[in-house]
Amino acid sequence: MQRLTLDEYLAFNGVFSPISDYTLDKCRFPHGLSERQKKALERDVLKHAAEYQEKRNAAIKEYERLVSIGEIEPKDRIQVLIERAKYGHPDNMSTQAARRVCKKRGIDWENYTDWNSYIKVS
Repeated sequence: MQRLTLDEYLAFNGVFSPISDYTLDKCRFPHGLSERQKKALERDVLKHAAEYQEKRNAAIKEYERLVSIGEIEPKDRIQVLIERAKYGHPDNMSTQAARRVCKKRGIDWENYTDWNSYIKVS
């Protein structure tokens, strides 16, 4: 059984971001666009954004289905905290905060390897 958060599952399926990145490379027009080009681009962007949202919503429903039948177990807050403390960049504020919380709770995040035996706290 895999332990995944919803964000990790969405990232594995390529739909992590709530918005599509379809237009990132389509925004460079040195001389501008004509009205006809603007309308065509707008239609194209709306079509791709709708497709992306459908794909993302389908992935969310699939994750919920896999959780309900037991193929995936969602990570709890403690496991996410330990992973952030262990694998995050030391300059990142969220990593520093996770390390402080682990220290306060008495969790040895540096040497933590047994993900199945820790006590779940809800």
